[in-house]
Amino acid sequence: MLLQDPVSRFSELYGIYERSFPEVEKRTEAGQRAVWENPRVRVRIMERDGRIAAFLSCWKLENCLFVEHLATDPECRGGGLGRLLMEECILEANEAGIPVVLEIEPVTEERPDTVRRAAFYERLGFCVNHFPYEQPPLQEGAPVIPLSVMTYGRPMDEGEFQPYKKEIYREVYGREAF
Repeated sequence: MLLQDPVSRFSELYGIYERSFPEVEKRTEAGQRAVWENPRVRVRIMERDGRIAAFLSCWKLENCLFVEHLATDPECRGGGLGRLLMEECILEANEAGIPVVLEIEPVTEERPDTVRRAAFYERLGFCVNHFPYEQPPLQEGAPVIPLSVMTYGRPMDEGEFQPYKKEIYREVYGREAF
């Protein structure tokens, strides 16, 4: 379900966000509130017993749909909620005729969670793109984060991805692509 006013349920959303992402990958509370107030941002939710059990937040940009967060309350994980949210997102992008892009931590055997996360997205039809990519800092003084880019349906090479990167950096991170 598309949430028309994410800020109206900010505390529920932010609670899941807080529990789901490492500190370096999170904005401040005020920063995240500003994101969810942005008219380009879509927040989809799945509820269980009247409360938010999972959410997906994405940016509907001019040239792509950028999935920024997919998170499930730890008590509700493994029930297919994330898959359903991603399928809704993919459908929206297909209807708009734009690609779906997301960032994940680089896959390493030393971090089994990264292997599981990549496999989840691959089952949905996403491809890991094998070129260097860094997420700009989300908080003042934080480091850039080396990540991998996944695209739905087919991989892209670095040159093909460059216009999407420029748009994501400008709109989502408020920076010029480096």
